[in-house]
Amino acid sequence: MKILHRPLWPTVTLGFLIALPSSAWPQWFRNTTEVVRWETDYNAARQKAAEKGLPLFVIIGTEHCFYCRKLEHGPLREASIVAHLQRHFVPLKIDAQREVELARALRVQVYPTIVLAGPDGKIHAFIEGYQDSQRLEEHCKRTLLAVHTPQGPARDFEQASQALSSGDYPRAIALLRQVSREARDQPVAHKARQLLEQIEKQAAQKQQQAQEFLTQGQTREALELLSEVVRRYAGTTAAESAAEQMQRLTARTEVQQQLRQRSAQELLAAAREDFRRQQYYDCLLKCEQLQSGFPGQPEAQEAGRLAAEIKKHPQYLSRACEQLQQRTVQLSLDLAEAWLAQGQTAEAIACYERVVRLAPGSPQAQAASTALNRLKTQGTGTPAGGTPTGMVKP
Repeated sequence: MKILHRPLWPTVTLGFLIALPSSAWPQWFRNTTEVVRWETDYNAARQKAAEKGLPLFVIIGTEHCFYCRKLEHGPLREASIVAHLQRHFVPLKIDAQREVELARALRVQVYPTIVLAGPDGKIHAFIEGYQDSQRLEEHCKRTLLAVHTPQGPARDFEQASQALSSGDYPRAIALLRQVSREARDQPVAHKARQLLEQIEKQAAQKQQQAQEFLTQGQTREALELLSEVVRRYAGTTAAESAAEQMQRLTARTEVQQQLRQRSAQELLAAAREDFRRQQYYDCLLKCEQLQSGFPGQPEAQEAGRLAAEIKKHPQYLSRACEQLQQRTVQLSLDLAEAWLAQGQTAEAIACYERVVRLAPGSPQAQAASTALNRLKTQGTGTPAGGTPTGMVKP
């Protein structure tokens, strides 16, 4: 089979081809045992493809073509390919000797030639010569993917819908606005605008709830809800309005005082929870933060009493020291890894040795010992460019 110069097929679409009559077909087309139900009329096949939204599988050959018969009696008889063609394509056979104009328009020079085209006639693959079943299936799958993958605004709308389903509203809003702008009067643009209106309505409802909180004197709750509107519905009119409202609220002195008092209350509640769970080291840290950050407030005074309660009990302080040591051990391991990442072996070894001293017998100490042995072994090995032990340069 001689392969000639590859035709410039991407410039051709089946939609540009002239209407062609069908007539008596040669033996290559009259095989009564074939399983694929081939179309033999080009115009009928084009119409069927357009009506059903299916791509075309066009095989172009001649009666005396050896590789045409090999393809027909081989891959095109395999059950998987037959089922694939019948279900997902409109199969069409063309005799190049009878349909000369069609073969010339497609610039067919090698037989068999397979053309895979979309329902609109756009050619997605132009395959010259015999193909085994695996390559044939791969070409078909790529064509189906190209035909059924949405393009332009339709693709963006689909991605926007997926973003909405996953809760990524900012991305969805940006995509929907793009679809509305680019598709203009197309149906997909109308759908995009409907979704944008629904999202805008949701954001406005959240903003209204924040206003109700403000009316009830719940400034902190209102600010949290406004912040959610700004973050979750970025790109909407409601989000812009919520951002402006937040700026006005946080600029007011009484609101700042309310927020400061709320922060102190929440920090004190967390310190009490740490005390209840016997996390005395964390409790002391929060008490110190309250006393230094909120001096003169009732919460700071309560924090002082809570810290004094821990410090007057040796058992509580001992537990706090153990917790601090555990933190130090873990931080030392992390620091060793950071030093190693920068190639600072000596500093890493010092960190691992500290872990072994602070927590002997612990899993962290065992891990540190393993790392130390590895590093020290590497340190006594052959340096880069050196001579191996026991060998002498000539």
